[in-house]
Amino acid sequence: MKIENKAALLSAIVYPGAGHFALKKYLIGCIFAGVFTVLLFMTLGDIMAIAQCSANEILSGKIPMTATGILQAAQNPSPECAKLAEYKYVPLMVVIWLLTVIDSYRLGRKAAELSGVSK
Repeated sequence: MKIENKAALLSAIVYPGAGHFALKKYLIGCIFAGVFTVLLFMTLGDIMAIAQCSANEILSGKIPMTATGILQAAQNPSPECAKLAEYKYVPLMVVIWLLTVIDSYRLGRKAAELSGVSK
């Protein structure tokens, strides 16, 4: 497998920045992986806030403490909990993921051309 394809697949499938590590571009790999990880944790924090809001509604009695009541609350959160579900970081995460795939492919192709392996 060509190094540029391997790097792009690692970034696309394993984790953003993994292809850069395979190309020994550790700094840019750490930057991409770090930014993506921070955004991932911020998104998980939003998800936990929604879950905590729903749990508070269950404890206060707004949501019946039955399996169907909890399932319905998870599928259709109340307006108070739904306003927490903006998922504002997800589009940026997708952009970063795509950038890592494209950049790792570009760097892999450049490295292959310099070594005379490609084409």
